[in-house]
Amino acid sequence: MNTTVMPELLVYERCLPSMIQEHDGEFVVIKGDRMEHFSSTYEEALTWAYEAFGLQNFFVKRVSAQGAVVHHTRDIGPCR
Repeated sequence: MNTTVMPELLVYERCLPSMIQEHDGEFVVIKGDRMEHFSSTYEEALTWAYEAFGLQNFFVKRVSAQGAVVHHTRDIGPCR
């Protein structure tokens, strides 16, 4: 089992307090160690991310002080 934490999730957790002040309830797109974009809906964030990054890895998550169980990522590896 892979227990490695995605770098994007670490960026989200580190930057959450400052994101909540300006973007609470919005969806953030994170690529690598950078917050790239904020959108009001998940669909808008995902569309923006696919247009910007194609099939490269990226991370989309709602900015919220309440921890959600779901994380959305574009990090699909080969089937084994």
